[in-house]
Amino acid sequence: MSVRENIDRAWGQVQAGWSHLVQKASDALTRFTRSEREEDADTRTLMRLSPDWGLLAAQERETDNSVCVRLEVPGMQAGDLDVQVLGKVLLVSGEKQVQRESDAGHYHVTECAYGRFERRIPLPAEVDAGDTQADYHAGVLTLRLPKSTRARVRRIPIGSR
Repeated sequence: MSVRENIDRAWGQVQAGWSHLVQKASDALTRFTRSEREEDADTRTLMRLSPDWGLLAAQERETDNSVCVRLEVPGMQAGDLDVQVLGKVLLVSGEKQVQRESDAGHYHVTECAYGRFERRIPLPAEVDAGDTQADYHAGVLTLRLPKSTRARVRRIPIGSR
């Protein structure tokens, strides 16, 4: 094989890998929008250097009677999150603030996203948001959403003669 063919083959593999990544993670990629209200110059610089996108990975599991959603939202407090159900969509939003441990030194690498975010997760069935149980621990938000009575699976017993 020529060098050109090797490069074309390698580039094709990169493109295929990228397409697979985008397909698998596109819903988890979440845009963070910055606020201009940060007080000090170091925090504004850190916000400017931080990425505009972050990965908020989710798992969704459906049973006969409920939908369980786990969403990774590290670096926040439970009170910083807002959770709503809009039809068959779960909407989780909040604002991830910069937390500086000291004023000394300069950042050279920052891969953490900061700012306001909104993550929409399509639900597989209608749920009763009023009876939802929510828990936030170790950076993971867990929601147990009972299905609405219309969406629940109803097993019909079959008798024999």
